[in-house]
Amino acid sequence: MAFPYMEAVVGFMILMYFFETYLDVRQHAALKLPTLPKTLEGEISQDKFQKSRAYSLDKSKVHFVREFVKIVMDSTILFYGVLPWFWKKSGNLVTLVGLNAENEILHTLAFLAGVMIWSQITDLPFSLYKTFVIEARHGFNKQTIWLFFRDIIKEMFLAVLIGPPIVAAIILIVQARFSKGGPYLAIYLWAFMFVLSIVMMTVYPVLIAPLFNKFTPLPEGQLREKIEKLAASLKFPLKKLFVIDGSIRSSHSNAYMYGFFNNKRIVLYDTLIQQCKNDEEVVAVIAHELGHWKLNHTLYFFVAMQILTLLKFGGFTLVRNSTDLFRSFGFDTQPVLIGLIIFQHTVIPFQHLFNFGLNLVSRSFEFQADAFGKKLGYASALRSSLVILQEENLSAMNTDPWYSAYHYSHPTLAERLAALDDSDKKAD
Repeated sequence: MAFPYMEAVVGFMILMYFFETYLDVRQHAALKLPTLPKTLEGEISQDKFQKSRAYSLDKSKVHFVREFVKIVMDSTILFYGVLPWFWKKSGNLVTLVGLNAENEILHTLAFLAGVMIWSQITDLPFSLYKTFVIEARHGFNKQTIWLFFRDIIKEMFLAVLIGPPIVAAIILIVQARFSKGGPYLAIYLWAFMFVLSIVMMTVYPVLIAPLFNKFTPLPEGQLREKIEKLAASLKFPLKKLFVIDGSIRSSHSNAYMYGFFNNKRIVLYDTLIQQCKNDEEVVAVIAHELGHWKLNHTLYFFVAMQILTLLKFGGFTLVRNSTDLFRSFGFDTQPVLIGLIIFQHTVIPFQHLFNFGLNLVSRSFEFQADAFGKKLGYASALRSSLVILQEENLSAMNTDPWYSAYHYSHPTLAERLAALDDSDKKAD
C-alpha cells in the first residue's frame, strides 16, 4: 500500500495551523494588556503605547481571518485535487490557442499564469483592507489607489518578463540531466539558482527597485559627512549613499545596504531621516547595519540559504521519479514544476524547523550588531533611535515570549534595551 503523502501533508498543515493559532491567541492576549512592560516605562510615551496597542490589535484581528481563509483554501486545493484539475485545464488552454500542450515548458507557463492570477484575486481583498483601512486608520498609508494598482501591474509585468526564462531553464536542466542518468542534477540546479541569486541581487537594486521608488543621492551636509566618515573608519567600501522616497507609500521607516565586494551602497528611507531627532541617531542606525556587514552576518545567512537550497534539490532528485508521490496528489504524469511544488509541501516540517533556527540565529546577530554600534560610541544614540523607531512604527510593546521566540527575527525592544544596559553594567 502506497504511503498517503497528500493526507500527511494536509494533516501537518492543519496541525501547524492550530499550533500557530494558539501562539496568535497568546500574542493577542499580550497585546490587550493595558500597561507597558516595566522595562519600557519611562521610555515610551503613554500616547504612543495606546496607539501601538490599537494598531497591533487591528492587525491581529485581520491576521486571524486571513490565516483561517488560507488554511481552508490550501487544504481544499490539495485534498480535492484542484492542482491536477488545473494542470489539465492549463494544458487544454495551451491547445486552445494553437500551441503544443505536450511541450512541458508551455504547459507549465500556462499553469503558472493561472496560479498568479488566482493568487492576486484571493490576496487582493486583504491587501486593500490592510493598506486602505488599517494602515490609513493609524496614519501610515500615503499611497493612492492608483499607485497601489500600478505597483501590482508592475509586479505582474516583471513576473511575466523574468519568470518564463527561469522556469524554462529549470525544466530543461532536469530533463537534460535525467535523460543522461544525471547523478549530479541537484548540483546543476543549485548552481543555476546560485548564479541567478547573484544576478538578481545585482540587478534588483539597480534596475527593478527604481521602478517602484525614487533613489536620490543624500545631499551634502553633516549627515552625509558623518556616514562617510563612519564607513571609512570601518573600511566599508561605500560608493553611493541614497535616500529613497518611502514616504510616498507609508510612514514606516527603514535603512539597508547592498552590493558586492568594493561596490557597496547604503539606502536611507526619507521617513527615517524625518523621524530621528538628530543626525547621530541616523548614524547610529547605520552603525548597527554596518555591524552586520563587519561581523559577516549577511554572508552567513547567504551561505545558510545556499546549503538549504542544495539540500532541497538533493531531496527533490530522490523523489523525482516516485509515481506514488505524484499519484497521491492526483497526478498521472510527472511534470518538473509539479514535482518541485509537491516536494516543497512534503518538507514543510523541516522548513518550519529551519526557519525557527534561523530566527534564533538572527536574534543573536541583532544583539551583536547593537553591541558593535555601542563599541563605536553610539550607545546613547542607538538607544534613543531604537525607541523612536519603535514609537513611530507603532510596533508591539507587549509580546508573548512563546510567540516572539517562534516568529520574531529581531529581539523585542525591551530585550535590546536590556542588553545595552546590561553591557553598561558589566563595563562598570
